[in-house]
Amino acid sequence: MKKIISCILTVLMLFMCTSSPVWAEEVQSDVTGENKKTVIGVSVYDLDDAEVRAFRNYFENYAGVSFEVEFLYSSSINTAEEEIDFINELHKRNVKGIISFLSSDLEEVLPVCKEYGMYYVRGSGTISDEMYEKVKDNPYFLGTIGPLVETEMEAAAKMTEYFASDDQNKQNHYIIACGGTGTGNEMHRLRTISMLNRLQEIYGLSYDKPVEQLADAKDIEQIETGSDIKITLAPGYPSRDKLDKKLADLINTGEYNVVLSVLGANGFINVIDDYEEENDTDVLLGVIDCFTEDTYELFNTRGYAGTERLNYLVGKYGAIVAPSFVSMENALAGFSEDYRDDGNAFQLNQSFWVADSEESFNKQYALSVGMYDNTYSVEDMMKVMKSYTPETDFEEFRNFTEK
Repeated sequence: MKKIISCILTVLMLFMCTSSPVWAEEVQSDVTGENKKTVIGVSVYDLDDAEVRAFRNYFENYAGVSFEVEFLYSSSINTAEEEIDFINELHKRNVKGIISFLSSDLEEVLPVCKEYGMYYVRGSGTISDEMYEKVKDNPYFLGTIGPLVETEMEAAAKMTEYFASDDQNKQNHYIIACGGTGTGNEMHRLRTISMLNRLQEIYGLSYDKPVEQLADAKDIEQIETGSDIKITLAPGYPSRDKLDKKLADLINTGEYNVVLSVLGANGFINVIDDYEEENDTDVLLGVIDCFTEDTYELFNTRGYAGTERLNYLVGKYGAIVAPSFVSMENALAGFSEDYRDDGNAFQLNQSFWVADSEESFNKQYALSVGMYDNTYSVEDMMKVMKSYTPETDFEEFRNFTEK
């Protein structure tokens, strides 16, 4: 019976995440009324992003249903000013907590949260050590949860090694789809720096600029490598920067055979598919993304001449956002001070999953969408929520998050 229920709920989870995005003012529920659900705001950079959709699925159709919580989503926003506008709207609705998936300037955002008495947590992301030092003592900043700097860079380096280490004849030429490096996305910047560093080490390259400067690219930039190896940076997002068009222009030159991407490929995979079909050739693809329906399709369908459409995935998974939900629930229940790290906002590390084949992907994907076998189940969450388990503490929450 447990397996039957699990299967039914899994199917529901996969197909119930199609509700339209909303701004806070469009929500009809009265947050201030009695006997109403807890309401948490969620700020996101792209509502169409596969990772964002996977996180939303887990929030709304698992955690939200289980704990009677409503989530108010922003539109696709990218700057501190836009996030502050969203926070202002949440405040009008008397919402007291926000989970953010942005890379906005916390020095601008957090004072507004403090003014409103609104708790803020970075749900699955990285901030620089310099930024953390500036904001760690804000009592309404709960902290950051996600891969730390070292984890981000190690994951990107290993993905790069996968493609470069066997290239004994130095025939690979690389496009790095570097996302928001030029607009302040710290995660994308770290991943790009690590990719460039590892390529330099493996091939013995000599760049014409410091790697940190290269990683700030705001437009297409072909890097001088001091060798025949071509490396070109392609910044931007598919949804607003026409990344697919930029990549099409590069790939159609016929000079590149490997694409390394710091973000999901669902916005540009058709460009690679079309080029392979028209030119009877295989383009290798590695991405840092998420274990989602989109990446499931890429691993389980074949491209030109039966070749793999996606060769390597460094990924998060839908349930990885559970600790951010737990931390917010604890704060809203009045226990925020119990979850400070030596009096400061916490920085908790989570690992990526890695797949380099259909088999390895499917095994992990099954875990990522399984309700009762979930990495972070309702039962697991209740054990680190003080409203349900009064004796739990911060160290147990840390272990729960970083397991």
